[in-house]
Amino acid sequence: MPHLDTRGIISAVEIVFYTPIALLTVYLVYRYAFRRDAGWLFLSIFSMARIAGGALLVAAESQPTKISLFSAAYIMDPAALTMLLLSTLGFLGMVGQHTYSEQHRVTLIFRFFGLLGLISLALSIAGGVLSTKSAHPSTALTLRRAGVCILAGLYVFLFLAHLGSWGYRWYMRTYRRNLLFGITVALPFMGVRMAYAVMAAWSSSDLDGKHLSSNPTLAKMNPVTGDWVLYLVLSVIMEFIVTAMYLFSSTVLSQRRH
Repeated sequence: MPHLDTRGIISAVEIVFYTPIALLTVYLVYRYAFRRDAGWLFLSIFSMARIAGGALLVAAESQPTKISLFSAAYIMDPAALTMLLLSTLGFLGMVGQHTYSEQHRVTLIFRFFGLLGLISLALSIAGGVLSTKSAHPSTALTLRRAGVCILAGLYVFLFLAHLGSWGYRWYMRTYRRNLLFGITVALPFMGVRMAYAVMAAWSSSDLDGKHLSSNPTLAKMNPVTGDWVLYLVLSVIMEFIVTAMYLFSSTVLSQRRH
């Protein structure tokens, strides 16, 4: 059993937490064959990304000479967050079935913002990969920050879209309103997580958190070398709450009662 530091222990807990969620969401995706939009699909990918990221960090701490494992784990962090935001987009689509989701304009808007999420994912990964190469530090930093800014914009859109969805509440079945209620409860926690991601992007000029910001508050927000309590509360626990709320509201609260 490798000796783990605080972040290694947190990663191990994430593996335990997300494993059953990944299994359940994969089953739901298979059972419904995408008939309920992509909420569960992206939630399953998010869960698997968190499992992979946690496993990479645990493996890295057991083999500290393999720096590439640490880098891969750090790159997984924004990539997974993108999937959680895209799951929100998918669940909003599920809420609007037979109401606003059937409108061509709404479909195009949702697809556009889904594409923005994928662009953010590509920028974050590219920035993370370039961060491992000393020849392109400024480009890597720009790409990572651009990626997180797009994610922040996507969150703002999702929050506004969910407010607009309440205007159709009287046309929705009860179980879809229940899912919308679950999204409403989860979005403030998602907002906290998104704010932490933005501050983390400006907390250091490198991926490993070695060149921290001169602003002491921002420096504490670094997920690698900053305050681990802030990382636990503002990042990990926020994602736990959002994931649990999405899963609960899309299954238990959204059961059809005849």
